[in-house]
Amino acid sequence: MSPAEPRPDVVATPTSFDLDAAIVDLVSRGAVKVPPYPAVALKVEELVRKEDFGLDELTKLVASDQALAADALRCANSAFYNRGNAVASLNGAITRIGAKEVVRLALASGLGAHARKPGPLSALKRRVWLEALASAALAQELARARRLGAEEAFVCALLHDFGKMIAVACVEELLAAHDEVQRKPLEEWLAVVDRYHVELGLVLAAQWELPQLVSDVVSLHHQEDLAGAADPRMVELVQATDEVVHLLADRASVGADELGALSALTAPECEVVTRVLEKLPAFIASFETGSGTDAGPSAIEPEPADHFLSGPTPVSFPVTVTVNREVREYQAMGIATSNLMVTGKGALPENVLMELKVGSTPPFTCWATAKLSWPEGEGHTVLLQPFALNGPTQAIWKELLRSTTT
Repeated sequence: MSPAEPRPDVVATPTSFDLDAAIVDLVSRGAVKVPPYPAVALKVEELVRKEDFGLDELTKLVASDQALAADALRCANSAFYNRGNAVASLNGAITRIGAKEVVRLALASGLGAHARKPGPLSALKRRVWLEALASAALAQELARARRLGAEEAFVCALLHDFGKMIAVACVEELLAAHDEVQRKPLEEWLAVVDRYHVELGLVLAAQWELPQLVSDVVSLHHQEDLAGAADPRMVELVQATDEVVHLLADRASVGADELGALSALTAPECEVVTRVLEKLPAFIASFETGSGTDAGPSAIEPEPADHFLSGPTPVSFPVTVTVNREVREYQAMGIATSNLMVTGKGALPENVLMELKVGSTPPFTCWATAKLSWPEGEGHTVLLQPFALNGPTQAIWKELLRSTTT
């Protein structure tokens, strides 16, 4: 074998690829692919703005988009909007939600399609979208407490970090063209996305010709100096919701003590947030559609289980998981402060909100996301993190932890 010939026992070192430089190049060339403003959302907005529209006219328009119609029905029957008996008709759902809120739901429903697109960073897209919906729902209610426009607050919060979604799309495009890019843990990919999300969010704002109020929130939500904002109070509002969403990211529940420690919230506002958190999971889950599994290879390097869960206490009870309306049976095998380890036949997609029926003593129902899922033996082990446990379920969870660790 001559020196010029490749040796089969030596793996060639991949050509170095500067991902950051490639993203900067896309931006500088104006080559960033920005999704169009959701068409049905625009039509709904134009109709409602006329003020002389009929309910049947709005219902017909919403029904023209199958995804929006399904989202509207689920939202109307979720704890976030439900004020009594379940509604089965789209007309009844729109009546319950209200026309102005349908406008906001149309935007969220249309944008959600981008979060559900398969790709090597699917788990990251779902995390970004979950946080956007949480921020929007919190902002809407906090805005009322601060006497700000609830409609504007919802849109500002929903879109303020949408530059992250565009950044993820840029990275996925570059990954497709450069297979030498190594897999990274989710947090490392998130750091890449964070570096460019404000700039890319402003690209979106410019192409969509969004109001200055929204552009200001996109550009200034990480800043302390808000002197240049058209309405600094709206930026401060979204900053406050970001702090709450950050708390939700790594714990099973957010209680009065955690909220009280946030300087951005007053005591009465903490009570508002607590009420919203009780209904928040059902609102977010209304937008969860699609497959209960991830498709295709992932560019995300799984974290070791002990990154999330250290020294779990052994437990044994059944856990029924409903993900995207598909019911699956698992068995709990370990519990820690913010996580439940279960085992079953199939993997679960990360960062999708799913309903758990936990067969502990006493039993309880809650919402959770999968943080990690890996094959083990003939099945899969999944690390679940409860999401926004409310008062009763929070008390049961704490008692379950106490009884299994003493």
